[in-house]
Amino acid sequence: MAQIRHLAISSDDTEKLASFYKEVFGFWQSRPTPEGLKTIYLTDGTVELAILENTNQQNSNGLHHFGLQTDDIDATINRVEKAQPGKVIGKPGSSSSKDLWLSDPSGNHIYLSVHGTLEYQPVEKYANRK
Repeated sequence: MAQIRHLAISSDDTEKLASFYKEVFGFWQSRPTPEGLKTIYLTDGTVELAILENTNQQNSNGLHHFGLQTDDIDATINRVEKAQPGKVIGKPGSSSSKDLWLSDPSGNHIYLSVHGTLEYQPVEKYANRK
């Protein structure tokens, strides 16, 4: 089965964006920055997040959004507010306090959730469906 192991985000300030993911979500650098580039590779231990320098705005179309799952949404909000003072954090339309929308310093949208959105069901469960 294929699994997502890598996401890439273009940024005008790779160091600022990498600091955000390290400080707020606890990501760490997964491999060295290639010589002569400003690309920074981070990981949460499962998926790698490559932060690419957007030289001359060559990538006008970027990532729509990605989801991150957290154990403690309130602590994560506090870290976002510390990393980005005055940043508006979008609350969900529902009355749930278990998920919300926010954006990183480069404007990439993040869906933050306590439970995640993936409801994994093995293919075998559906093997006998007609």
